[in-house]
Amino acid sequence: MPISKEASLINFRHELSLCQIIRSNSEKIRTTIKCLVLDYDGTISPLNVERARSRVSRKTCAVLQRIGRLIPIAIVTTKDLSFVTTRTSFAQAWSAMNGLEAKIGGRIRRKKCLLHGFKRVSLALKYARSHLTEDGTETEEKQDTLRRTVAFCVDWRRAKNMAAATKDADKIAAHCRQLGLNVVRYEAQPFFDVYPMLVDKGTALADLLKEMGVTNGVLYMGDSEADNPAFERSTISIGVIQEETFLRRLNCDFYVKFENVSFFLRHLLENNLVFEPNFPMIEINVEKMREKCTKE
Repeated sequence: MPISKEASLINFRHELSLCQIIRSNSEKIRTTIKCLVLDYDGTISPLNVERARSRVSRKTCAVLQRIGRLIPIAIVTTKDLSFVTTRTSFAQAWSAMNGLEAKIGGRIRRKKCLLHGFKRVSLALKYARSHLTEDGTETEEKQDTLRRTVAFCVDWRRAKNMAAATKDADKIAAHCRQLGLNVVRYEAQPFFDVYPMLVDKGTALADLLKEMGVTNGVLYMGDSEADNPAFERSTISIGVIQEETFLRRLNCDFYVKFENVSFFLRHLLENNLVFEPNFPMIEINVEKMREKCTKE
């Protein structure tokens, strides 16, 4: 049933009043950022590019280098350390593969239980490679710093026959679950990750911050529902919007468009690393921020 003009007007006024409440609480939300934590794919690097071509833009790199001289920058990603550290030299800490392995300065930390998952991951990867029959489908190994494959990704974004590739991927995911592996699917996305254990970015972020000695003033930026656990553990959370982003699935405080990320970071830097909700490129997640303002 279509929404009436009167109902639409009521909804508009409701949203407007919420925004006004949030703006009036801007001093509560105004936060000095002490640590900047970033997802990689879709947040500071473009989605849907070949792995070898994945990069952070020069403009974004330049402002992050400047921020990194003032506060610590960390990366929390599904990628492995060998991939992400070479592309994010501005960072001081990394949590890779959703927390399976982390690097803080020169120290490496990895989950102790990784030793028990190698064989199952190897069997699953072998099965996946033998059952991906469509052109454009691929597997991406995720290796720890000892060059052991501890996780992998099945990706059919560039498959010529999406229906057939999806069918193959579903079979592989089911086989991985039968092996007792953790399959992480991203709704409406043509790829999934396979891990030897339960992992999430919230735990990965908490472990990394503990190692870094950071207790507050954390700004986290991510672009998918996989970032929701990390959004919940941060002081300020910002969802990065792509064309394919489902906004209602992001449990963040604010939104920024991918093309405005470097502009936002520069604005934050010029504001002495003090985040304010009235930044021009920022949009409010009204429902989430209403909850935050009510609690405070």
